[in-house]
Amino acid sequence: MKILASTGMVLIPIFYLILIWALFFFGPALSAIAIRRSLTIRCQVVLLGICIFYGIFPLLLVWGGVSLAERFGCEAEITIYKCPGNPWLGNLITWTIFANWGVIITVPSGILGVIGLLISLVLKVNRLRTGLETAERSVAAFYRSRRHKVIAGVCAAIAQRCRLPILGVRIATVVLTIVKPGIGLLLYLWLWLAFPLEPSPSL
Repeated sequence: MKILASTGMVLIPIFYLILIWALFFFGPALSAIAIRRSLTIRCQVVLLGICIFYGIFPLLLVWGGVSLAERFGCEAEITIYKCPGNPWLGNLITWTIFANWGVIITVPSGILGVIGLLISLVLKVNRLRTGLETAERSVAAFYRSRRHKVIAGVCAAIAQRCRLPILGVRIATVVLTIVKPGIGLLLYLWLWLAFPLEPSPSL
């Protein structure tokens, strides 16, 4: 039982570490995907709106919590809200009020995502004006491997590009994922989403 308890205590900080990494890199990852995949202007505008909403989401939660507290006559007792006849509502309002700490992560992430998406939009418009953009064109200089993939072809592509043994890259990826799960998993997922699969030999 002690071993299980200590394992649980170790897994909780790892979970929060992964969550913080995911929240922080959400905006930059969206902009990187837009740049690498050369998405349409409409898709990039949608992603821009998502980044803006993501950045201000904790503030919207706080505003909603304050509005609920005023409407139902809830009062703050130190840091916890109490609502007469609705204890669950008090817990909900307390949670939304404390969500304002999330801006420490979401605002920088959203700003970086917006900057990246604006750059991507400018590049896209310039390519359309100069006639360099085609329906089948991809700006990716890095393609995931189609022939040697196990999951997404990321490790094989890194090995081919850097002239390393594929098995060595896969072992390093597994070790990184075990030692630093937040970094390893998010980096692999981002490479999977940001870079397309190499074109089929028949094309």
